[in-house]
Amino acid sequence: MIVLSIIGFVHFYFEAGRRWLAYAAIAFRLLALLLNFATGVNLNFQDVTGLGRATLWGGVVVAVPVGIPNAWQIFAQIGNLLLVVFVVDASITLWRRGDSVARRRALLVGGSIVLCVVVVASFGALIVAGAVHAPTILTPGFLVVVLAMGYELSWDVIAAAQLTAKLRTSEISLRASEEQFRAVVESVPNAILLVDGQGKVTLTNPQAQALFGYAREEMVGRPVELLIPQWHLSAHETYHQSYAADARPPVMGVARELYALHKDGSEVPVEMVLKPMQTVDASFVLVSLVDVTERRQNERTAARQRDEISHLSRVAMLGELSGSIAHEINQPLMGILSNAQAAQRFLARDDVNLDEVREILVDIVEDDKRAGEVIRRLRALLKKGEVQNRPLDINSVVDDVMRLARNDLMNRDVAVSTELTPDLPPVVGDQIQLQQVLLNLVMNACEAMEAVSGTPQVHIRTRRADGGGVEMSVSDRGGGIPPGDLERIFEPFVTTKEHGIGLGLSICHTIIIAHGGRLWAENIGGGAMFRCTLPLSDHAE
Repeated sequence: MIVLSIIGFVHFYFEAGRRWLAYAAIAFRLLALLLNFATGVNLNFQDVTGLGRATLWGGVVVAVPVGIPNAWQIFAQIGNLLLVVFVVDASITLWRRGDSVARRRALLVGGSIVLCVVVVASFGALIVAGAVHAPTILTPGFLVVVLAMGYELSWDVIAAAQLTAKLRTSEISLRASEEQFRAVVESVPNAILLVDGQGKVTLTNPQAQALFGYAREEMVGRPVELLIPQWHLSAHETYHQSYAADARPPVMGVARELYALHKDGSEVPVEMVLKPMQTVDASFVLVSLVDVTERRQNERTAARQRDEISHLSRVAMLGELSGSIAHEINQPLMGILSNAQAAQRFLARDDVNLDEVREILVDIVEDDKRAGEVIRRLRALLKKGEVQNRPLDINSVVDDVMRLARNDLMNRDVAVSTELTPDLPPVVGDQIQLQQVLLNLVMNACEAMEAVSGTPQVHIRTRRADGGGVEMSVSDRGGGIPPGDLERIFEPFVTTKEHGIGLGLSICHTIIIAHGGRLWAENIGGGAMFRCTLPLSDHAE
């Protein structure tokens, strides 16, 4: 029973020890127990021939057996040896785990068991062999083992009591944290959903109930797909898989429209933030949603107002170019009139040369197309309509503006040079608004050089931008921009002109930002340069 107790204690308390050693030690002890009743007087003596006397501590005299040793006792010794090997092996395994508690158990409990088994077994063998006169009652030797076990178990009882107190404190703290978490979720202005790993809603707040139109009990335990429009489910599944592979807290619905499904079937535009939450037992996703219906309406209103201001700015700018535009139209009209009069004179003759008349008609058609093209470009700039972003060639924008402003630039004696990189990828934008930006920058460059001596020169360049996209720049040889105004000139009502109102560059800046680009100014040697970048179209290679 002592051997079984020691093996069971070591195996379960140390969580170590080779089972075959334990089974072998138990088997040999059971075999020794059987041989104890079948081979002689007992397992220790084949025959007891007499009794001796031994004096114990305190003068107590006891009788001790004297006889022939039983050879079968070797099985008991083998069982004891296997027990020692089992305990040593378990203690070494426990020691290698490295923590102080494990090493203390290995040294104190394992060491005491090994020491007591070795001492008791050796002492018993000496008694049976007659080398030592003492009683064969060796069980009290294992009191040391019991004391060691009791000492170690008492530490466990104390540790368990301390752990219970900590768990009780942690439970109270956890409940307080849960209450605080719920209070925060209930009080935040955003709609909050807590979704588990199976995609089911486990927690909501009143704002979520107001956003989706469902009561709390109608959402909790239901799949989150209940709150997603049918047309968006496939995209949601794709995004869910990518998010599971790379869990980050992204913001959705900023760069593209995202909608939530209301209980009545209506769709609500939202922005959504996802935050992963990991617990001991499961993983969750905290979903924060904001109803952006009012914001979208405000953005559309602001866009309409921006388009209105942009249109008024174009009208005002074309008013300044009215003389140049009139001249641009007047030239083909004068050509049409001259050719028509010439044709009349030819037809008045008796010998009409039809080949010459045909050539005159061809010239009239060409002049008409030229005038029509000027009117078309003018009408497009004067037309008020919604922004139409589409893929376009930035070089064609430059060509259209140069045709429109050519006569005005000639009247101002401004030399314009262009450096247009061929085969640029298309950008995405509204052609009329980008023409307005370039025309405004060119006119500003001309005005900046009015008080500068020498030949005014404007240089327009297009090229691939360093960070991706396409860059367009306009540089002049004016006096430059004061360093403190390089950023301020794009603010409304900030101008360096004597009679300017400070809206042109502000409108240009707003247009480029709305196109997803960037517009900035910098001083160069003997003038200023305005540079803007535009993103590439999705169709660009």
